[in-house]
Amino acid sequence: MDEPSDKSTTSGSDPKPQRWWQWVLLYPALLLAAISAVPDWVDRALAVYYETSGNSFAEAEEQNTLWRRNLTCSAAPFAWYSNPENVKIDATICNSGDVFVRASTPKNEQFFKWIPVSEVIREEKGRNPIIPPANAQVYPRSAGDQLKYSVSNYSPTPVQYQNARVVCQRFLDQRRLVRHVQTPQGCFDEIIDTFNGAIINRQPTPCRNRC
Repeated sequence: MDEPSDKSTTSGSDPKPQRWWQWVLLYPALLLAAISAVPDWVDRALAVYYETSGNSFAEAEEQNTLWRRNLTCSAAPFAWYSNPENVKIDATICNSGDVFVRASTPKNEQFFKWIPVSEVIREEKGRNPIIPPANAQVYPRSAGDQLKYSVSNYSPTPVQYQNARVVCQRFLDQRRLVRHVQTPQGCFDEIIDTFNGAIINRQPTPCRNRC
């Protein structure tokens, strides 16, 4: 009578890992790939949570820092340049070397974008630093707290905006910047999301000397 075979082993094949740490020991590249992906996933999760309108969270934080570093420069006079698509562009070089870009579409939608001097001297492919995506209107201020804004129908023309003077500006919180702007036709307040340069609110208001 034949002896019963040992079913605990399989001839000619290695036992497969049964626990996660055995997989790590056999395939350390899996662990390295998982660890290297963590910062990217965290950044994406924060970008979704804060609704940064296409910017990564790191880019949004950088834009916020540039607004704060060059706040006086952002109020400097400017002049439009129109491209063939009738998009009006202005770029102001600040004392820091950073560049403040304004853009106005044919629909009178205004956008703002900072280009740090480090971006100019750094080679990086696949990035378009000029115009961010559409205006963000809703974003969380903190966990469990959302602030909602609706952009008013008031929108100054490019000519009015070019002849405008920023009387004052101040941060409402860590992200929102309010600017009181004076034009020959009157004054208005605008609130800018410094994470992506979008105007989240603009309202006509009586002219005044402080924000």
